Amino acid sequence: MSRPDSVIEVAVFVPLRKSFHYLTEPDHSNETAPSGSLVRVPFGRGVRVGIVLGPVLDAAVGRQLKPIIELIDEVPVIGPELMRLGRWAAEYYQHPIGEAFAAMLPGTLRHARAPAPRQSYEWIAADDADDLSLARKAPRQAAVLALIRRCPAVIEDFESLQFEWRRPLRILEEKGVVRRRLCRSTEQGPLAEEIGLNVAQRDAAASIVGAFGAFRTYLLHGVTGSGKTEVYMAAITKALAINTTALMLVPEIILTQALVERLKRRFGSAVGVLHSGLSDGDRAQVWLKCRGGEVKVLMGTRSAVWAPLSHIGLIIVDEEHDASFKQQEGFRYHARDVAIKRAQQLDIPIVLGTATPSLEAYLNVEKNKFTYLSLPERTGVAKLPPISCIDMRGLPMTGGLSDRLCRALGNCLERGEQALLFLNRRGFAPVILCHQCGHIATCERCDAKLVWHKERAALICHHCGSQKRRPQIAPCCPAPDLVPVGLGTEQVEETLNKLFPDKVIVRIDRDSMRRKGTMEKTFSAIREGAFDILIGTQMLAKGHDFSRVSLVGIVDADSQLFSTDFRAEEKLAQMIIQVAGRAGRAEVPGEVLIQTHQPHHHLLQTLLAAGYDRFARDALSERRMAALPPYVPMALIRAESPSQELPLKFLATLTEKVKDRDIRGIEILGPIPAAMEKKAGRYRAQVMITAPQRAVLAESIKAFVDFSSDISIHRNVRWSIDIDPQDTI
Repeated sequence: MSRPDSVIEVAVFVPLRKSFHYLTEPDHSNETAPSGSLVRVPFGRGVRVGIVLGPVLDAAVGRQLKPIIELIDEVPVIGPELMRLGRWAAEYYQHPIGEAFAAMLPGTLRHARAPAPRQSYEWIAADDADDLSLARKAPRQAAVLALIRRCPAVIEDFESLQFEWRRPLRILEEKGVVRRRLCRSTEQGPLAEEIGLNVAQRDAAASIVGAFGAFRTYLLHGVTGSGKTEVYMAAITKALAINTTALMLVPEIILTQALVERLKRRFGSAVGVLHSGLSDGDRAQVWLKCRGGEVKVLMGTRSAVWAPLSHIGLIIVDEEHDASFKQQEGFRYHARDVAIKRAQQLDIPIVLGTATPSLEAYLNVEKNKFTYLSLPERTGVAKLPPISCIDMRGLPMTGGLSDRLCRALGNCLERGEQALLFLNRRGFAPVILCHQCGHIATCERCDAKLVWHKERAALICHHCGSQKRRPQIAPCCPAPDLVPVGLGTEQVEETLNKLFPDKVIVRIDRDSMRRKGTMEKTFSAIREGAFDILIGTQMLAKGHDFSRVSLVGIVDADSQLFSTDFRAEEKLAQMIIQVAGRAGRAEVPGEVLIQTHQPHHHLLQTLLAAGYDRFARDALSERRMAALPPYVPMALIRAESPSQELPLKFLATLTEKVKDRDIRGIEILGPIPAAMEKKAGRYRAQVMITAPQRAVLAESIKAFVDFSSDISIHRNVRWSIDIDPQDTI
């Protein structure tokens, strides 16, 4: 029998819902493998990596346990604070604990020792550099110099450039145009002067700062252009002044660059950035700097919520309503909610900022769980733009654009201003059919139509990525007459080029922004006035400050008005308000036009007549009557398999077993096929569970987990649990 004090509990990085016991190294106590350490252990016939959860002091070891193979990193990679958070998250989201802890680490740390920290350098520009001459003779050097001029640049910043930047940077150094220096001490105070705050901003910042040292959740509801970022920075300044750090989460990578530059101008090299666009090595270096105390202000996307920042005094979640904060694969956590839990455990304030609060946030304000802060007006002379609908019923259209929208575009361009057109549908047309036989091009691996991408001369499935050449889609016709049906951003771009041939037009969607660095370069050019018309998808919808945009046109607002997803109207209302907020953000007045075939729809009528607050109150009332979130907790059990029958059979058997347990108050809907039953060659089904309280929901989900191993077909079915799902179709 093994000594009890030599046994440790390990969360092995495997999709199993339990931890495992191992012996520490022979003749050593468990102090050689402290909690939070990475270890390599024997597992089955192979070797796996895991996190030490702690010693097993009171366990009677009745069989021979295997010893760990190796202590990978002597310094625990996950500290006590994050260990508590990881344990909570694995339990709350009902996810295998090993996979939960694996998701908290950068990829390179899941299998090897933490790399050695690199010496941190930054580059600054000489004041006498001839930028104009450089732009004509050496455009790549000019681009590197422009990046450095905006704020002292570190290695991670150059990764945003879409070309090989090392040689141009070296030449600039040799010329003396730029110079490298060790990063400034992170103890240094703010580098730039604070911008003066208006009364509402000062009151909001004072309320947040007044809560330092205690847990409180603030909902900072500020209209678009109201200066929420300045409130954040004022609060961060105070957090740094008392020797604490700040964590700021943003929903999208494309929103980071402008914010990073503002933060670095204010706080220097104390700012770190963490997102999936960085290489594994760069992510690991930022992670190490956080753990080592070099980063005082960390801004990042969803996964940054797990960063090992020490002495955190403030957490900020910008655009708290955004669905991007919910992980949709694997460990399905919601970064906003994890951030709130982390703030609670640390006993610090957290700020949730948005122009369009989620219904969950509104309800928590009503329940006095959140403190409401308001920024009701735009800063400076900027005013919120008027919004009006264009009733498209019976109107002549030019490439999806009405005469009224075209006239508004012309007037905007004549004044030398910028216009933005929003259509959340990339490609040229969402459907292509044969006019001779009526055949519609569909994906062989998904229950979805293929989208015609004229620029790439291909039909592409937006769900699995499969492609076809155009002539292959109508096999029954010797001479198919192929007709595109519906609108996509490529088609609108083509129409605009015909209508305004002398104007510079840019399309911003996942296709046009595929190359690394293209997004950052494009958005920089937009702010400098290089483009007249912007056409794009949701990449354009939120967070951007384009001061010269005076007209916003929403080309088609009807796509989500009749969705089966109960959250669809909330998402559409948020999208409309966010897109509208891109207009009139400076001295130039703005205007927003919404094209629709449903001008009398209650959502549009409410938004236009009474605003987002009224829409949210009405939507909450509907959710309450329907017993839907946020009034009741919800979970989805999803299953998929190459066989069409197995997911439904698996879930039906599982559901019957759970119903037999007679858990009081739960409602089980399903199993039913998913709205898109076949995706990427696999058939999908789901069960929806609601309960009166979270404890009851947790009990029911545990029952599903307990019974799953008793079902013989479960090995042929891949299944998952989604707590608080954001996508229910």
